[in-house]
Amino acid sequence: MNRITTLDDFGKAFREGLNVPLPPRPWREVTDEWLRRHSEGAGDYNPLYRDAEYADRARFHSLTGSPSFLFSINFGANASIWGHIPHDAVAMRDLSILYLGADIEWIRRVWRGDRVRSIEIPVDIKHREMPQLGDALVCSGRTEYYNHRAELVGRITNHMLRFANPGGGVASSTPRRDGQIAPDPLVWQRARRGAAPLHWEDVREGHQLPELPKGTYTSTELYLFSYGTLTIGRSARVDEGTIDMGAGGRADPAYARKNRAQATTFDYGPQRIAWLCQLVADWMGDWGDLLTLSAQLRRPNLIGDTNTLVGSVERVYLQHGEGRVDVRACVVNQDGIETAIATATVRLPRRELGEPRDSGPLWAPDTPTEPTIYG
Repeated sequence: MNRITTLDDFGKAFREGLNVPLPPRPWREVTDEWLRRHSEGAGDYNPLYRDAEYADRARFHSLTGSPSFLFSINFGANASIWGHIPHDAVAMRDLSILYLGADIEWIRRVWRGDRVRSIEIPVDIKHREMPQLGDALVCSGRTEYYNHRAELVGRITNHMLRFANPGGGVASSTPRRDGQIAPDPLVWQRARRGAAPLHWEDVREGHQLPELPKGTYTSTELYLFSYGTLTIGRSARVDEGTIDMGAGGRADPAYARKNRAQATTFDYGPQRIAWLCQLVADWMGDWGDLLTLSAQLRRPNLIGDTNTLVGSVERVYLQHGEGRVDVRACVVNQDGIETAIATATVRLPRRELGEPRDSGPLWAPDTPTEPTIYG
């Protein structure tokens, strides 16, 4: 295929592959190490996902993947960045991209020991006029996640902006040195609800979720997510305009400005979505279920930005006899600007239906037994 340099040509080629699945990636087994590596990348130290002893005593009696673990199975970006267009046919120096957000649905848990794979499908492309970038295309790709029992685990529909590269960073907030906070200790200091059930009857509209401080965004945080959550492998090639393959080239500030329209090194969009998932999951506790989350990225998150996550309860209601809660969550930077927003729906246990518990002999502690003639 000839090199594509215009939005019209890109749109035509992208549309030709709509609703046609991309070749799936190989099956992978969910291991303790993989679960722990993702929790390091996302900065989410919930023991449900990384402490086997805690998890064995908790709700599921096993380690499980966090809600954002789907991104570690597959970011799912290929279907929205290229569709079926060969990667070498489009250069960032001609047509760049920005991640706009994702719509996520969780259907069942990912368990330790599962074998998982994903299927990506380009599903939509629309024209959009952007204030700073002008004419652009919004390309959407749906990723479906399955386990080895052929069960659908979840779906992510990613939305990617494709636009003519302006050749320099667009206007954005300027990170400040004053008030910066080292992010590293924050994962150890985080308090979460944990095993104490949050009952649907106790939640009220307007209730504020406990804040989740993420500190100042550093290159370490970028690389932890890149290699912890996305891939530990080396890139097969270097993009034009940089010699740095790290984090898709975005760790090179000059490349970020010239090829990605950012003021300097910037984050992966799913990193902030993982934070939004964590904010909600920490609040709902072990007995809550995150059902859906729709996130939009409004501003870039640059190296040096300081981020805090906040949220509030928007709606409390019953659906099919289940306790549901709708939550609004957002990432706020040092200037008080919401750089990412999300709406999420959570299922909580109902007190009137009885305390959630897993008791009885099946989950009783192991006890030594005397050998008998039967073993």
